[in-house]
Amino acid sequence: MRNLWSDADEQACVSRYAGKYHHNPDTEKEILGQAYATALLGADNGLTMHGGGNTSIKVDMVDGFGKRRRALYVKATGTPLKLFEPEHFVVMSLEGLGELKSRGGIDDADMARVFERHRLVQTDRLPSIESLMHASVPARIVDHSHPEALLKIANRAGGGALLAECFGDDLAVIPYARMGCDFASAVFGAAERNPICRGVVIVHHGLVVWGDGAREVYDLTIDIVNRAEKFLSSMASEPIKRGAEVSAAESEGNYRKAAPLIKEALGDNEISLILLNTPDVMELINSPDAGIVRNPPLTPDYPMLRRILPLWLDIDLSGGAGEVSSRVKAAVDKYVKEYGEYLEKRGVLNQPVIDLLPRAIVHPRTGVVCFGTDEASARAAADFTRQAFSIRRTIFETGGVYQSLSEEYLFDMQYRGYQRAKRDSC
Repeated sequence: MRNLWSDADEQACVSRYAGKYHHNPDTEKEILGQAYATALLGADNGLTMHGGGNTSIKVDMVDGFGKRRRALYVKATGTPLKLFEPEHFVVMSLEGLGELKSRGGIDDADMARVFERHRLVQTDRLPSIESLMHASVPARIVDHSHPEALLKIANRAGGGALLAECFGDDLAVIPYARMGCDFASAVFGAAERNPICRGVVIVHHGLVVWGDGAREVYDLTIDIVNRAEKFLSSMASEPIKRGAEVSAAESEGNYRKAAPLIKEALGDNEISLILLNTPDVMELINSPDAGIVRNPPLTPDYPMLRRILPLWLDIDLSGGAGEVSSRVKAAVDKYVKEYGEYLEKRGVLNQPVIDLLPRAIVHPRTGVVCFGTDEASARAAADFTRQAFSIRRTIFETGGVYQSLSEEYLFDMQYRGYQRAKRDSC
């Protein structure tokens, strides 16, 4: 992974935003430097995608009453890192957030109220659900990302041991913890137990690293990812079995036929579809080993943003339009019915149909048709799907057995209150 840091670009960011926000003049350059680092993390889909990931910086500031306070500037929830601007920081009192640390686990509504009570700069943006983790780590700068290379090591049986082999004492490795107080406590505890570590890898989640400066911490993230990539390349590899070959012309021809039928089945001709048919994706979905990507997704963000499973269409598109249309609609209706029944059993009732639709529809001789209410959300679905397939494939090809999060955690990340607010903002 390339290190994209540019001192000239950082200075341009500082100059562009200087004096525009409620920053202490003494610390404004540091805050804007972290804003630059945040956008840089988001510039690479191998680190973070769309609303995923978050960053923070701790500084001293003077509040509206003239009182000097220790403040946490933390990324707002749902804000894509690559589009990050300094106004997307939510500013809260570190002393006030200590109230949550001392109370232990609380529900999302109470956590949101505490966050609101301790804002130092008013905004309608919701702070990251991981704000308490950022507050708990004593370092000045904290960056949290979801590096693809780490997930390729971590999200398998024995992944924790492989991570320890790769990083030794430089990184602590901990199991998945529910976001919020549990996550904050797990990261803080790991850092306390491993005082020489430079960060924490959370299995099935991502990476947290820290330090004193924006560039230092960004550089550390890139170094860690490069070590993970080198470790993966050293593992024995056996490629997936080759299946039917589908030419680009056949894929695109099938898509032209299938797209209007899929739109009709999804119930809205105004929605956006994106065809994901890159050679690696086509090779995978046509392989005898394609079953490796039919299971639940890889990190909490996947179920939250793109539903639990893609819909696989095993149908022949060569028939008449009426026959094909009815088969596509029957498959979509079955998916919606089963997903709705699953949610009802978990106490989630009266979901709009659009929230029950598959975000990715796989037809092996076409590709993966990704759906969104607009082009941006369709492209996001395609990005998440491509990365999910890539991670699964690497785990399989390096002899690993993929290990999913429990259903409890998958459901939690879709339907707990704080995360639904994030999903709605994406």
